[in-house]
Amino acid sequence: MATRGDVDMVDVGAKTQDAHDDADLLQTAHSDAFALSDTELLALQLYDQLKELELQQSLVQAQQAGTLNMSDWREAMEAKAEYEIRNRITHNVLVMDPVLKAVHGGERTRFAEKRLLPLVTENDTMAMTHGAQTAKLASTTRALSAAEQGNMVANQKNRELAQTMLALAEEMKAQSVQDIEDAQLRSQVDAVEKQLVESRRRVKTLKGVLSGMIVGSGINWAADEGLTELVMDDEEDG
Repeated sequence: MATRGDVDMVDVGAKTQDAHDDADLLQTAHSDAFALSDTELLALQLYDQLKELELQQSLVQAQQAGTLNMSDWREAMEAKAEYEIRNRITHNVLVMDPVLKAVHGGERTRFAEKRLLPLVTENDTMAMTHGAQTAKLASTTRALSAAEQGNMVANQKNRELAQTMLALAEEMKAQSVQDIEDAQLRSQVDAVEKQLVESRRRVKTLKGVLSGMIVGSGINWAADEGLTELVMDDEEDG
């Protein structure tokens, strides 16, 4: 039979969770089950009010002091450091003592401390998950840095290759048929260039004849787009 001092524990194997699904870890059986009593809420409120009053008191004292010299400033910094250390020690004592009793207290642990045990387990789980995610983030950041560095190297190499291609293109433009060392290849290129010149001359002659025939025929060639293009091209070539 369950008593008031017992804490309900959930079987870990009762619910199968995906190892990569962190959302399931945030929704546990004890996420919303821990409720503070009125006395505990009042104690927390009074503790917060005490810290707020101490902070306001420090601000008022600093304002009343006005301009501080180096000695007063050093004393103020030492007092601030002492205040922060005292608060941290107090916080650690208030937090760790019930946690240790909840974990290692055994049968003599009070009910108020036993209530913390499921939350301590969940906190440890969240801490391990956070550590794993932090390690994964660091690994991803390193991989991203390596990829960015590789991309920079590739871009630099690409720019160098582009400059080389432009230089080669300029060299090819500057070369003429006479620069070809192979006599047979040079003669073939000469023959092709002569054929190209002859073909262009014939095309120009035919276009001139057709243009003259169109203009001399008296037809309204300006109304036809194809005829207009033929006549105007001939005039531009001339």
